[in-house]
Amino acid sequence: MSSNEAAALGGIIGASIMMFFLIGLAVFVLTVIARWKIFTKAGEAGWKSIIPIYSDYIEWKISWNNIMMFWVCLALIVVGYILGMVGGTFIVTADGQLAAGTGGFMGVLSWLLMVAGVVLACIQKFKLFKSFGKGVGWFIAYLFFQTIVTLVLGFGSAQYQGPQD
Repeated sequence: MSSNEAAALGGIIGASIMMFFLIGLAVFVLTVIARWKIFTKAGEAGWKSIIPIYSDYIEWKISWNNIMMFWVCLALIVVGYILGMVGGTFIVTADGQLAAGTGGFMGVLSWLLMVAGVVLACIQKFKLFKSFGKGVGWFIAYLFFQTIVTLVLGFGSAQYQGPQD
């Protein structure tokens, strides 16, 4: 390969990387704006959607009458993760990487707690769609196309109806 060919190949690779970066950045910005609009539709200040963990708390408040379930979900995931670290389900290798270990009882308990937390988070997302008058189809679509469903919910005509039981 000549130096001209190598330079051209380098330029193509660099342009491709920049294109993927710019598309990813645009999708990220649009998703942030869509979440802002979802919060605004629900009567919350839009800025609350950009603060990590607090935005999750507010989203639970929007979608669920019982805000205590947010703390239960958070506790399940955090305690499950800590038990996984203590019980050997997760181990840190010599180069600082997180890897799977053998676990035992603590490992099984760790996975069960985290799975319960994820299931509870899925229920919350379903309730979020119900609070905007959407059904199970939206939740299933969200599982596969999170960004697209978030954009449609934020920019679409869906109106907030309050938490549904």
